[in-house]
Amino acid sequence: MDAIGDEREDLIEGVAAVVAAAGFSSRMGKFKPLLPWRRGTVIGAVAEGLAGGGASPVLVVTGHRGDEIADSLAGGPAEVVFNPDYPGGEMLRSYQVGIEALGRLELKVLGALLALGDQPHIPFGVVRQIVERARAEPGAIVVPSFLRRRGHPVFLPAWAFSELLALEAGQTLRDLMGEFHDAIVYETVDSDCVRRDMDVPAEYEALRSEFEWPDLETSGV
Repeated sequence: MDAIGDEREDLIEGVAAVVAAAGFSSRMGKFKPLLPWRRGTVIGAVAEGLAGGGASPVLVVTGHRGDEIADSLAGGPAEVVFNPDYPGGEMLRSYQVGIEALGRLELKVLGALLALGDQPHIPFGVVRQIVERARAEPGAIVVPSFLRRRGHPVFLPAWAFSELLALEAGQTLRDLMGEFHDAIVYETVDSDCVRRDMDVPAEYEALRSEFEWPDLETSGV
C-alpha cells in the first residue's frame, strides 16, 4: 500500500471511497486516468468529486502506470493503493485490494463507495446524495438510480466488506448484490451521469462537451 497516512481521526459516521483505476484503457487507445479534464486529469476529478461529496478517505487503486497516477494525485484528496494483480484485468480485485487497505487503516466507517475511475463528471451533489442516504440507512447497499436503471458509485456497508473479500476470481460486484438483493435500496438521482462512463473516445468527448465546464457554483461540481 502506498501513501496511506499513519495518523487519522476515527470517522464514526464516515463513508470511505474506493476507486478502481488499475486497468489498461485498451478500448480508449489512450490512458484514461491521465486524460485531460478541466485543469487536471480524469482521475484527479474523480477523486475530487468523491471527496467534495463527503467521502473520506478516498483510496484510488492503481495498477498499469500506477506511478504516474500516484504522481498526478500528489497533494490532492486521494491516497493510492497498488493492486499487484492488475494484469488479470478484474475490477473486483481492485475493489478487494482497496477494502483490504481500508481495513488496515482501522477506521470506524459506515462503509465505502465503490467508484469507477472514469466518471469524472459526477457532481459533488450526486455523491453527497448517496452519502447522505448511506448515513440514513447504514446497513443498506445504496445504489444510485436514474429512470430505474442502476449506476455508480455504489455504497457498500461495512458488514458486507467480508462478503466482498470472499468473492472469487471470475465473480463480480453484481454477484454480491444478487446474493444480498434484499439489502439494496435505490437512491433516485435526476441525471444520467451515474449511468455513464468513458470506454471509447466518443464517450470521452461526449462527456467533456456536457459536463467538463459547468457553472461550478450552481451545479455543485
